[in-house]
Parts: sequence; C-alpha cells; structure tokens
Amino acid sequence: MSQIEIIQIIEQIKQEITIDSNGHGKATIRATARLADVQDSSLRRALLSAALEPSALAQSLIQQGFSPAALETWNQGIPDMGVAAVIEYYAFDAGRYCKQQARLVCKAFNRIGVRAWMQDIMGWTKPATQPQEQPPTPTLPPVEQRLHTLVLAMKTLAELTGGRLNPYTEQQFKDFAANLIADYNRQLLTGTKEKWLGVVNFAESELGKKVPLSGTHYRGHLGTWVRTFYPHLGDRQETRLVNGVQQPIYVYACHDPVVAAGLTKAIEEFFAHPSPGAALRQAGAFASKKAVVTV
Repeated sequence: MSQIEIIQIIEQIKQEITIDSNGHGKATIRATARLADVQDSSLRRALLSAALEPSALAQSLIQQGFSPAALETWNQGIPDMGVAAVIEYYAFDAGRYCKQQARLVCKAFNRIGVRAWMQDIMGWTKPATQPQEQPPTPTLPPVEQRLHTLVLAMKTLAELTGGRLNPYTEQQFKDFAANLIADYNRQLLTGTKEKWLGVVNFAESELGKKVPLSGTHYRGHLGTWVRTFYPHLGDRQETRLVNGVQQPIYVYACHDPVVAAGLTKAIEEFFAHPSPGAALRQAGAFASKKAVVTV
C-alpha cells in the first residue's frame, strides 16, 4: 500500500466526512473502515458490542474514555477523535489483525492530527469572529447645566417642605458641587482616581466636622494651621470656586493614606486647641499675609 493509494482512498471517502461549525469532524463507519483497511460490517459489529460483550476494539476505546453508550451512537458517524482511536487500534493494537495501511494513515494523522486533516480536506476555515462593539462613551452636559439642575432641585425641595434655603448655604452648595464636578471631569480625562480636596472640604465631607465662618476655630485659621504645622502634607494650589468666585486654594492628595492621616491629625489638633489663633501668631504664621484662601 503506497501513499498514492491512500490519497486515492481519502478522495473516495471525502463525501462521507462532515465538519460542524466549531470545526469538529465526523466520518461514517464506512469511511473509517476504508482508512483502517477493514470491513465496515466488522467495525460496526465491534462498536455495537460495547454494551453487552465488548470486543477487543470496544474495550480499547472504553479504556481511552469513550463510553459504551457513545460507541452505540457512532453508527450515525464517528467523531474525529474516535476515528483516530480506531485507526490507531488497527495500526498497532489489533494483534494479527493489524493493518499496514492503518499504520501509514496513522503516521500521516500524527503529523497534523485527525481533526486538522478533516478540516483540510473539507476546506473548512474558522469563521471570523465579529469584534465586540465598544459601548459609546457617555457624554455629560456642561458643568453649568448640571449645576443649575442641582440648584433647581434644592429650591424645589425647599418649596415642597415649606422652607427656604439660606443664601449662604445655597452658595456653599454651588461651590462644592462645581468643584466636585470639575474634579470628576479631570479624573475622566486623566484616567486616575486621585482625590484632591481643600482642608475645609476634607474636614466637612470626610470627617463630618462643621468648620465655622467666624470665631476662634474659623476656617481661615484651619488652613493656616495645616500650612504652618504640617507643611510636608503638600503645597499644591488649584483654582476653585469660593463663595461664587474663582480663587487659588491649597489642595491635598486625600487619595494618599499618609496625607489623609496627616490632615486628620492636624484637624483634630486644631479643634482641640483652646486658641489656635494665638498658637499661630506665636509660630509667626501671620508674619507674611498669604493671598491663598482655604475651602
């Protein structure tokens, strides 16, 4: 038996091989028998014996993991891995029934695999996968529009509750919301999760403190306290809204646990001190007036 004769057999059984959409091949019992150089009736009987008295072939297939129930279904077609197992059996394990043709076919299969061989002779190619559509990038309305919507919502809430918003509270809400939206937009553009806050915003939003506008512990002194006694926490400045006016303020990297812990310590010390203004004057904090405000 020559390779040319094997090629002729393959051409003859080509119509008895099918490939599914996943590239898995299947051959008829007749085609498998032709490849192994055995009678298709003998192969059929050997496979159907699996449930009762398994033949030597059936036993070999069962030992390789094929179930008796699966072998009974091979009458409708043998899967590509089963074809390889049958041909290998008749090539090397069938004793005096071993076939030289089965050996030649088995060697040919070993180079590329039965499945790849079936795909090749049937001209099967893997279907091109459709690229997943990327969800459209959400676009947000302008900051001013979103801020105006928030303010209207607050006014509506006040009307529904019969109350009236304090003008100062409304302005503080505007400042906080605008700064928050601006920071969110910056994070979207840079792809970072950084969180930069003024010391007053940090005290009120993160620690739940109420920083007064006047008195011994007013907000101006809090910012000076941090810059005087904790200068290592940072000296970055950004332009933000303060009472409706864009002003430069000191902001701190609150996403950094070390900085957040330092700010917390500084704020607790500030409110615990009976007269922080006196402590700042003693430290020379007011020797040169800073133009930067604190929020």
